[in-house]
Parts: sequence; C-alpha cells; structure tokens
Amino acid sequence: MSEISESFFQLMENHSSVRSFRAQAVIPAEHERRIVSAAQRSSTSCNLQTYAFLSIKDPGTRDALAEVCGGQRFIREAGLFFVVCVDLHKMEIVTSRAGYEYYQARYLESFLMSAMDAAIAAQTAALAAEALGYGICLVGSIRNHSDRAIQILQLPPRLFPLVGLCVGVPLRENQPNQPRPRLPLEGVLFQERYDPDRVEAAIRSYDRTMEQTGCYCGREFSLQEVAVAAGETRREDSRPAGPGGYGWIEHSARRVCSRNPEHARPNLSAVLRQAGFGLE
Repeated sequence: MSEISESFFQLMENHSSVRSFRAQAVIPAEHERRIVSAAQRSSTSCNLQTYAFLSIKDPGTRDALAEVCGGQRFIREAGLFFVVCVDLHKMEIVTSRAGYEYYQARYLESFLMSAMDAAIAAQTAALAAEALGYGICLVGSIRNHSDRAIQILQLPPRLFPLVGLCVGVPLRENQPNQPRPRLPLEGVLFQERYDPDRVEAAIRSYDRTMEQTGCYCGREFSLQEVAVAAGETRREDSRPAGPGGYGWIEHSARRVCSRNPEHARPNLSAVLRQAGFGLE
C-alpha cells in the first residue's frame, strides 16, 4: 500500500465530529476554494452536478440558521459554514436554454438523484477539510425547519438546503475527539446476499460496545416523545446511559420512533412541493 493510500485510511480512522471551534480562527479563502473544488470532483449522476455550496459568513444569517438548527452555537463559531443544497434550478436553466420541457422535474427520482449528488459532494468536502487539518461537523438539523431556512437563504425554486457543514480549527487541537465505534463489519459487508441473522448479531455486539463508551450520557431521547407499539407498555424514562443501561439499540430506537417534529420532520414533502420539487 502506498504512503498516500495509508494516509487516506488513517484520516478515515481518525474521523470524528467537532462541535467546539476557535471562534477567531480565520480560514483562508484559498482553503475554502480547495474544499469545494475537491467536492466538485465527486461522483455525480450523468455529470449533472445538481448541488450548490452556500458559504455563509454574515453573522446575522448564521445566527438565524443556528436557531433553525436548534440553537447550536458551533454554527456561529466555525471558521466556515456551508449550506449544501439540492440544486435542480440548474436543470431549469439548461432545459430552458435548450428549448425543452423539464419533464423529469415532476418525479421523485430527480430529487433523489440530486440529493445523492449533494450528499456525496458534502462528504467529499468534509474529507478535504479534514485533510487540510480542520475539524468538521455535518449538520442535518438544517432540515428541522427547512421552510424557514429557505426563506432565510432566499433560495429560488428547486433549491433545497440538504445539510450544513461546519469547518474550523478545533478548540482543543491537541485533544481531538475519540472516533466513535462503528457497527462490526459483519453487519455491513455481505457476499451476494443480505444476512439478517448476522445483522442481528452485529447489532447486539455493537450495543454492548456503545453502552461501555458512555457517549450517550446527557444525550438521551425522552420517552415522552416516543411512539410505543400497539399492545406495549411505556417504560419509565430512567435507563442510565452507560454499561447495562442505555446503548445504541435504545438510543437509535428512540430516535427513529420519536414523534418530535424536529426528529420526524413530517412537513418535508409539503416544503419540497412548495419549493418546486415533484414527488410523483
């Protein structure tokens, strides 16, 4: 394995989200451009490149977006804050210039294709930023109130804020966050066929690993917001985060069963239609 290959895999092994940045640390414009230029080299369906990076530097706009994202202070502190958007407005321009009807705009596939392109580009930008020595955090909570984000950013039709990306100098440069364990590879990599039994075993093993990290302490989802299956009794919201208590199974189950609108985001399809995206 070459030295370049080894450094890439080491970069991935060391990855962790950073949520505390040196607020006064300025990121050079050259680095900002290199990060987005690297993202442009990502795979993109049919070379349509249906994404856009909005670099938000205005303090007032950052404050407003931080509130949309649940008041997360690191959005204000990061040296750079990008909003990575699904951008089908490009295709509106292309079809208009060519004199055609934008027929595929009415279908869900167009949005999915663009969302994939934008997500892949955002991840590549994150890797590029880490390669330059910065800390990063992808911010999905930009979708908590996406209608408000669209208004704040004054987005034209057929643009949608998919994810935020904070880039900055970590507050504790010499004490980086420990990478969080991931599911055992046996629960992710399969030869030819998906194996539910292996997934079940991997989940049980991973649950024990995550309990032992104690990383969910203070981050538990409230049971008051969780939808309980028919015939089940709601448990007391007292399971501790740590060994023998609250692990990946409990945390993840509460997350995907939460009725909190900021977790379920039930209005997304209405927002997307209003923004000009077809979902047929």
